[in-house]
Amino acid sequence: MSAVPVTLPRTPADATIGSRYRGCLLGGAVGDALGAPVEFMRRADILREFGRGGIREFEPDYGRLGAITDDTQMTLFTAEGVLRAHVAERLGGERQPREAMALAYQRWLFTQGQAHPLQAHCRDGWLLQQRDLHAQRAPGTTCLSGLRSMTAPADLARNDSKGCGGVMRVAPIGLFLTSLDGPGAGPPTASFAAAFDFGCVAAAITHGHPTGQLASGFLAALVMRIVQGTGLADGIREVTELLRSRPSHQETLAAVELATASPPMAPIRSPLLSSSVAAGSPKRRWRSASIAR
Repeated sequence: MSAVPVTLPRTPADATIGSRYRGCLLGGAVGDALGAPVEFMRRADILREFGRGGIREFEPDYGRLGAITDDTQMTLFTAEGVLRAHVAERLGGERQPREAMALAYQRWLFTQGQAHPLQAHCRDGWLLQQRDLHAQRAPGTTCLSGLRSMTAPADLARNDSKGCGGVMRVAPIGLFLTSLDGPGAGPPTASFAAAFDFGCVAAAITHGHPTGQLASGFLAALVMRIVQGTGLADGIREVTELLRSRPSHQETLAAVELATASPPMAPIRSPLLSSSVAAGSPKRRWRSASIAR
């Protein structure tokens, strides 16, 4: 007897939302590649080498121009994790989204040349077949050790790390939950809080400190609101109120307040995107202070 084809429900096509998805993921990848050559440099050294404007064009790194790092690699596997969790749920599966995400990160670990017993039944899928992703681009030690120490897909990190290895990868969570919530949603709702919580849980797979988790939840929820059409300032205000309701939020809140009090950066005009990309060098300068991530 042949298998009965299954038709999954689809979110109605929306060109604007689709464009925002592509812009978020492509902009993040371009900023990642732009900042890769200065990842471990101090700000003063960056300005000395590239001038007062910092790095503004792709420079050779990892043997090529425009090479992405583990940030973009893990972002793609985050996207795969949420999509697989959704498909499993629609097909009546019992696997929790957290477990699907953990197995996606195990597939990323495999691309880094590291085998793990949990990979035995999950080493499949289109993303894993992309040979260009099988490259070690200074992966964070906390991400590596957290995944190596897992004994089951439901495990959470048993460390006290609050590096940025969680927040760097969670944008797809906000994008995905936007597609379920639909465009034009109002103020924070249950789904908006779900984006925050799911971002925290995804980070908790490798990072055990609340600050590393809450920062990730903050970004996932903020991405969701911006994709829905909320302005950046209003989105930050809404997500900050949600952050205040979470335990152990004080350090993350202080970082958000410091960031929003800083003067905005001038956008970098990229012929590749024909839009503003300002994610690269400042993010890398901050990240270089916490290589463990």
